[in-house]
Amino acid sequence: MTNSDAVVADYALPGIGPCLRLVDAQPLLPVLQAAIPGWTLTQSPLQPTPPEICVWQQEEGFWQQAPALSQGMWLETPVSTACSVIADLSGAYLRRNPDYIGLHCGAVEIDGQLVIFPESHRAGKSTLTCAFAAAGYRVFGDDVVALTPEGKGVALGVAPRLRLPLPTAIAREFHDFSHRYKGPFDGRYSYLALDKTLLASHGEQCPVGAILLIDRDNSVTSPQLTPLQHGEGLWLLLKQNFADTLSDQELLAKFWPLVQRMPCFLLRYSDAYQAAAFVGRELKGALHAQPSTYTSPSLPAAISPAAALERSDQRYWRARQTAHEYPLGDELFVITEEGGTIHRMNVTSRAVWALLQHEAMNVEELSQTLVAFFMPVSLEQVRRDMAELLGQFWATGLVEPATTK
Repeated sequence: MTNSDAVVADYALPGIGPCLRLVDAQPLLPVLQAAIPGWTLTQSPLQPTPPEICVWQQEEGFWQQAPALSQGMWLETPVSTACSVIADLSGAYLRRNPDYIGLHCGAVEIDGQLVIFPESHRAGKSTLTCAFAAAGYRVFGDDVVALTPEGKGVALGVAPRLRLPLPTAIAREFHDFSHRYKGPFDGRYSYLALDKTLLASHGEQCPVGAILLIDRDNSVTSPQLTPLQHGEGLWLLLKQNFADTLSDQELLAKFWPLVQRMPCFLLRYSDAYQAAAFVGRELKGALHAQPSTYTSPSLPAAISPAAALERSDQRYWRARQTAHEYPLGDELFVITEEGGTIHRMNVTSRAVWALLQHEAMNVEELSQTLVAFFMPVSLEQVRRDMAELLGQFWATGLVEPATTK
């Protein structure tokens, strides 16, 4: 696509080296530099082999090619192009640092510890990250953070990005902050131009201290922070990573030692700025709270309700031989065969699993045993739970019918 009169320049980044070629696309450069203020982009000698990320400017926008864009991509504005290029630069950095695991999450530093909040559907991860900055906390990333084998988060130096327009109901302090620190923007996104006191530079590390599961709910009048079982955090980390070359078993082996000592909380909120200020104040005290109580047993995989057994089912069931078990607090993560799928068990399903490893039992015997253990749970509720759980266990290959008790 390059003609002889084109202006061609290659650029390098720490941790990657020469990685970006701009062809007649110099107007993109100041926008890109403003979007990665903590990750210094410098011009390098023209490479004999073009870098893997290339951008061409054309009359109505930009054309980008990269390993993740097999057919290339047309982008209309410098900001949208910067967003796309940064995603590819982040991927290139993680490929060149295979000891790190890339997490799809927001991350902020609170009292010398990194609090990370993985993506959940339309929960406002990036807006919440920017709200933490508005509340005075330093951002390590609003979309991608690298995790070292020792459990430290590594900043890439990318500015947080707001989706426009901002919610009208959000706190005035947040609106004022976003206006004061407004960086490059278009009709869809606006980067925040933060200094080093509010944005960690590329390569800075901080130990991860807690995981937040975030739930934005407009009906919540004030932020709520609830302690969760450690397994909630582990499950999200397993799902929100970029380690495509690792099996579930390898990922679990990497994350499990870290999450054992890492508390997990559910943050429910409607206003992101209020939530950020609340978490900053309350997290220390919340770290001492303990998750508890009986919960209906469940497995994380999406299983059809048709998998449930009849409550009157008289068959006896026994646990299959497992390859690996990873206990985490009251929960258990089980892989039934080498390299197989991970099954997550909460306190109740873990108790059933232990019983079925000891002896074959049916729905009624399991129900009677658990009612005695979890009093005062109703027998009818437990029968319903056991019929569903045994059906899930069977559908996922965790149990098999026993010919004899």
